[in-house]
Amino acid sequence: MAEYLTWGATLMGGVGTSTAGFIGLAEKGPTAGTPVLITSFAEYQRRFGSYLSPQRYGSNRFLPNAVEHFFTNGGNTCYVMRVVPEDSTRATVTQGRFTFTAKDPGEWGNQLSIVITADSKSKSQVQSVAGKADDACTAELPVLNVVVSHGSMTETYSGCTLNPDSSDYLITRLQLSQLVTVTAEPADQSQKDSQSASLASLGETDNSLTLQLSGGTDGTLPHPAASLYKGSAAIPGQPTGLAAFTELFDVNIMAIPGVTDQDVQAALIAHCETMGNRLAVLDTPQDKVNIASLTAFRGVYDSSYAAMYAPWIKVFDPLCNQSVLQPPSGAVCGIYARSDTQRGVHKAPANEVVRGCTGLSANYNTAEQAKLNPIGINLIRSIPGQGTRLWGARTCSNDGKWKYVNVRRLFFFLEQSIRAHTNWVASELNDESLWTRVKGTITMFLEAQRRNGSLAGSMPDQAYYVNVGTDTMTQNDILNGQLICEIGVAPVRPSEFVVFRITQRTQINTQHC
Repeated sequence: MAEYLTWGATLMGGVGTSTAGFIGLAEKGPTAGTPVLITSFAEYQRRFGSYLSPQRYGSNRFLPNAVEHFFTNGGNTCYVMRVVPEDSTRATVTQGRFTFTAKDPGEWGNQLSIVITADSKSKSQVQSVAGKADDACTAELPVLNVVVSHGSMTETYSGCTLNPDSSDYLITRLQLSQLVTVTAEPADQSQKDSQSASLASLGETDNSLTLQLSGGTDGTLPHPAASLYKGSAAIPGQPTGLAAFTELFDVNIMAIPGVTDQDVQAALIAHCETMGNRLAVLDTPQDKVNIASLTAFRGVYDSSYAAMYAPWIKVFDPLCNQSVLQPPSGAVCGIYARSDTQRGVHKAPANEVVRGCTGLSANYNTAEQAKLNPIGINLIRSIPGQGTRLWGARTCSNDGKWKYVNVRRLFFFLEQSIRAHTNWVASELNDESLWTRVKGTITMFLEAQRRNGSLAGSMPDQAYYVNVGTDTMTQNDILNGQLICEIGVAPVRPSEFVVFRITQRTQINTQHC
C-alpha cells in the first residue's frame, strides 16, 4: 500500500458499532428533544428513575431492566428516550408571582421539594418605577439561596436575586436545573416589582421557605398508544419517541424492550431502514413459544434491518425481589456490544453467554432450533454444561445475501466508516489525482479489514475491489460535481451447523505363508 501513501492517500479508522438506543416508559426523565446519553445503569437511575411496578406499568415496564442487562452483558454506551401517555401532567407549586414546575411529567415530581433561604449578609438593588419619572426609587431585595431536591439528587443555586435585570435572576439561574423550571407572572404597580411577594420578604428575617410540588400524574397506564413510541417531530427541536433518534448518527442498535405491538415494531424497522446504519432488535411476545405461533409472528416482517429473538429470559428483579421473565432485547444489545469489542463486528453475535440469566420461558431442543433458525428466529437456549447462550444470528430478511446479522452490520460499519473518513473530498478538484487518493484511502482501509479477518479471501483481489474514475462516472457526473466510487467486498459468513464425518477403518490382517 506504500504507493497509495505516496499519492497522498490517508489512513482511516473505523466508526463505532456498539451504541444502542432504547425507547420506553420510565419513572422520570426528558420526553422530548435529544435522547439522553447513558454510560452506566447508575446513571440511568439518576436520570430516569428505578424499576417500574408490574401492577402499574404492565408489559410496558421493561425499559430500566433492559438498560441494566445491556450493561450487564457488555454494553458501554446507549441513548435513552422516555415516552409518556398524552394525559400525563407535571407537578407544580406557586409562591407569589413565581411558579415552579417539574421539568418532566409524572408522579415523580410530587416528591420534589424546594428550600429557599435568604442570605442575610447580601442585598441586591433594583430600580422601581411607579407611573412617573419622579417616582423612581431604588429598593433592596434579598439574595436567595435555593436548594432543589428529589431523593438523593440535589441541586444548589446560591446568590439568586429577584432583580430581573441581573444575571443572577432566579429564573435565569434555574434554567440550568434538570429538575424544575421557573416562570413568573408580570408584576403590577401595587407589587412594586415583586417587593410585596413572599420571596422578597425573606430578607427581613432569618427564616426559610419550603415548597412542595404536587399535581404530577403518569397518565393512563399500563397501555399507552402505539403512536407514543413512534413519536413526532412536529415541534422543531422537540422530537419525541422514535423520531428523536433521527438526528443521532452514532446509534447502531435499536430496541423498544418488551413492546411487541406489530405497528410499533414495523415503525422501528422502517426507522432503521431509513437511517441505513442501525439494526432493530425485536422481542417476540411472551406467550408465543410454540413453533407455529412464532413462525406466524415472524412472517409479518421481511427486512435485513431487523433481527428477532425468543424466548423471554428469567432474571432477578430487585423490585419484585424474585426472578421474573423479561424480554431478551436489552441483553441481546449488550451481547452485540460485547462481541464487537472482543472480536469485531464481523463476528456473528451468537454462541455467547447471556449474563444474569437464570432461566427461560421455554426450552428449545436442537430439532426445534433447526426449524426456527432458518426462518430468522434467533433462539436463546440452555445448553448442558455451557450455560444459557444466544444461539442464532439471522436477520428477518428473506434475501439470502442479507440473512446474517454480522454481514448486515459489517456493511453498516464499512459504509459509515468510509463516508466519515472521506468527507474531505468535498470541494476538491474532481480529477485523476483525487480519484487516486480516494482509491488509495479506501483500499488501505479494506486491506486492514481483510487482515483482521473481517473479509473473506486469502488475497486482496478475492476480498474486495475499489473502482473510481471514468469507469464509474460519466463526463456529465464530473461536470455536476459527483464523485462516484464503486466498492465490492466479500464478507465472512458464520458457520451455523458444523458437520463431522467420521468413518471407522478396520485393520486387515494379512497372513504370510
